[in-house]
Amino acid sequence: MDSFYKTGLRFSCTKCSRCCRGTPGVVFLTENDLSRLCGWAQLSREQFVQLYCHWIENEQGEEILSLRELQNYDCIFWKEGIGCEAYEARPVQCRTYPFWSQLLKDRAAWEHEKYRCPGLDSGAFHAESEIEAVRNYHEEQKREFIKRPKFRKSMQDSVD
Repeated sequence: MDSFYKTGLRFSCTKCSRCCRGTPGVVFLTENDLSRLCGWAQLSREQFVQLYCHWIENEQGEEILSLRELQNYDCIFWKEGIGCEAYEARPVQCRTYPFWSQLLKDRAAWEHEKYRCPGLDSGAFHAESEIEAVRNYHEEQKREFIKRPKFRKSMQDSVD
């Protein structure tokens, strides 16, 4: 089956921040994400997790480490007048947007996302091979999300 993006897609971030704020969402972290963010924040792993993270249960009942969001649903790293203060260290989930499987499944999903993201179908051209490489990388990295060990679920943890 041919993809709707066989001839490529256009996307450039407009820095509107709609993907970072105002609506509920989760940003799951891999070990590489956590390491990058700890270096950026100049904090130990434990300090960073305690300050900026919490555990989110997925559909399979696993708890996955996620960045916290503020009460208004803004990403914890989004700042007025700056945008993402951790941009250079941002997680893979942020780095690979909008080339996620759920947004590439069909033209309707892509079109629906355009209501949220004005950068879709404008700006830089991305060939199908590039889109597929980013999509595949995102899918691989999803398997690397940090999961809370099951034996710790029953214990009080400092990141609850």
